[in-house]
Amino acid sequence: MWRRILTVLALAAAVLAAGCLGSLLHPAVVPPAIVPVEGAAPGEAPVYAFPFGDGEETIRIEPDPAVYAGAKAADRQLYLHEDLAEEEWIPIYYLAFVNDSHQEPFYTDLLAALREIRDREELDDDRYLELIAAFVQSIPYRTDASMIEPKFPIETYMDAEGDCDDKSLLLAGLLAREGYGVALLYFGEEKHMAVGVKSAGCRYRNTSYAYIETTNRSYLGIPPAALADGTILSSDPLVIPVGDGDGFYAACEEIKTIERALSASRDRVRELEEELTVRSRELEADREALAALDAKMADLSRSGNTREYNRLVPGYNRMAGDYNDAVETYNVMLDEAEVAVNLHNRLAGHAHDRPGSYLLASEYLTG
Repeated sequence: MWRRILTVLALAAAVLAAGCLGSLLHPAVVPPAIVPVEGAAPGEAPVYAFPFGDGEETIRIEPDPAVYAGAKAADRQLYLHEDLAEEEWIPIYYLAFVNDSHQEPFYTDLLAALREIRDREELDDDRYLELIAAFVQSIPYRTDASMIEPKFPIETYMDAEGDCDDKSLLLAGLLAREGYGVALLYFGEEKHMAVGVKSAGCRYRNTSYAYIETTNRSYLGIPPAALADGTILSSDPLVIPVGDGDGFYAACEEIKTIERALSASRDRVRELEEELTVRSRELEADREALAALDAKMADLSRSGNTREYNRLVPGYNRMAGDYNDAVETYNVMLDEAEVAVNLHNRLAGHAHDRPGSYLLASEYLTG
């Protein structure tokens, strides 16, 4: 669900006093901010278990309840005291949620838990990036009709749910603090938000970033053909830089191989489905013809018409042979379709295991 950005346009007037120009009474922009609620009761911290590689990882931290309560109670409106273009105030608005300084201890603790996995599993920069993305993607996608503004990342973590902008803000905040070049991709026309990470080879549309969808488990660098509600992303996004680190995604060649295998297996299944449908009808017609001839020959045998029976035997045998050959061909095609279906489903369902998916994709394309 897309959430509306609430703004209050309040143009401040310049004050004239004693013949001199005064100053603006307010800052040009007042974005949302967290005011910690001291003494807030701690809530139960969620435990996140999510697949990664060929296993499962677990994340659990306990964010400061004062900051979480302050985030929940925050005024989420953006107050403008100057008439700014959307391209100017939209980044200010979203970056306020990502970079509120009271969330830094939360980021530190969460990244410490992620780094423990990175170090234990000896992950390189690409796999570590994929680990962080897999964690955020594992947070349940859910919308709240009573809440029309974005959440602060600490809220998304503690609430154990969020929509496209909530989860994108969390992912971008984490990646920026780990030194990756990262941005929010704001699709105003389609009312969607995703994340972009600097990449070598799988850049999205007119950007220098690889696309990351946060609403479901998916590969870095492969944008969705359509969103869950059928929306197709056809516009160029507003790019909102969040981190300008040197870190980038370098596994694009493997991603392209996986994408080719997904496309090839999907196309092959469609081709085989059409062919199998035609052949199934033909086999049914041949089976009925063969059964009819078999019944006729049985009647001839019972009536003692041996001469007519023997005359039909060669034709029957040819029909039976052709039918058996057609069944064998059908079964070979059915097996191929099953292989393609299984591969496509395996690749589509294992975005958390890019190395394993790459090996399977390579074998399918070259096999």
